[in-house]
Amino acid sequence: MKKVIIIAMFMFLVAPAHRAWAQEVTSPVFTKPRPVTMAEMGKMKTEGVSVAEVSDYVFGNYKGDFPSPPHADLNPKKAFIIYWKDFKYRFVFSHEASYCPWFEMPSGAGVSYQFFEGNDGWAELFNQYGRMEKNSFVDVMEAGPKRVWVRWTYFGVNVTDGTPAFRGTEDFYAYPNGLILRRQSYETLIPGQRHGYAREPIELIALSPVGKMWYDVLEKDPATGESHALAVLDVFSDKRYDVYWKRRPHTFLDASFRRTGCLWTDLQSSSGVVFVYPISDGSGFCVFGDASGYNHNYTNIKEFSFGAWGWVSRSWDHWPIGWLNSQGHVVDAESLKKYPNHFAPDGMDFFPLNDEEAERGVYYSLIGVGGDNLDAVRAVARKWLEKGEAAVSDPESGADLPAVFSPKHAFQ
Repeated sequence: MKKVIIIAMFMFLVAPAHRAWAQEVTSPVFTKPRPVTMAEMGKMKTEGVSVAEVSDYVFGNYKGDFPSPPHADLNPKKAFIIYWKDFKYRFVFSHEASYCPWFEMPSGAGVSYQFFEGNDGWAELFNQYGRMEKNSFVDVMEAGPKRVWVRWTYFGVNVTDGTPAFRGTEDFYAYPNGLILRRQSYETLIPGQRHGYAREPIELIALSPVGKMWYDVLEKDPATGESHALAVLDVFSDKRYDVYWKRRPHTFLDASFRRTGCLWTDLQSSSGVVFVYPISDGSGFCVFGDASGYNHNYTNIKEFSFGAWGWVSRSWDHWPIGWLNSQGHVVDAESLKKYPNHFAPDGMDFFPLNDEEAERGVYYSLIGVGGDNLDAVRAVARKWLEKGEAAVSDPESGADLPAVFSPKHAFQ
């Protein structure tokens, strides 16, 4: 009986202290910010660059529902959005899109840079399993305002059964100047098997909202009616290569194409290149070269309007809204009414490397949004690559570069 009384008295004495402890609020310093709505985010300000988690993001005016599967599990409208004080574009990691990020322009169009795509397309993210949070997720390491650091981790998974083949890790360092340093690496999960490796780390992809296609979002020459699909710049000379598409009469999305500028082989041998997609209100670009881990001896750049690729203006709509468990669906008249779509004039690969060598590498690129003056983009690209390997791989390597964005003529 004595024992029971002693325990009861002890519980009586400690209960208030326990209740007080339970009611303590975690310090804001050690608390993750709560997700906000897009409406709330529209009112948020930053002194330089910041990131916010939002709960109701949807790309490209998609109005449908999100059953899971095949859409993303948990909250398909979950996203992490980087935004700037001095620029109206933003950088979006959307759960529904497997968190594969893109620059989104004020017009609603976007430019993405994809991810490590598995050999033969066996392991991907643009499928039902790749849209699961367990296979692709984002962590905010630094929230700004002097720098944002977002880490994206993903598992390349098989479209049929979700088998993971490799783990990719990508770090994005965003600066107040509107530029982002991207660091990529991966590790195989099935060593020695071809499908456990990836040799295609970058493919620029342009995104169009619902009901619009490439000829609606690309910059257009009013004199010829041609859409400017691609510009590729040699960082260390004045060489440049441009591709123009013009919609074929009485076709849905077919285009004739025209190329101007230097030979493609001139760019293949360059120690630094810039890929540019001239969207009407912002030119999304990507810089890489010998000094950033993309040595031209094993980095193969591809222009998709000729050679074995030859798909020119072909467009797909299985992503960024993941409406089917598929890694490919060509836009048709009905799907255009419901879903955003994407197209890709160029890309790159490490096909000259064997799988094990590609896996050992750590790769850096500089991404951002330019205006009409692509020479300004070239100058920044040169300044960055001329820093050399050690400096380029520093997380602050893009922080001291000048801003390159200026409003395009149509949006001034």
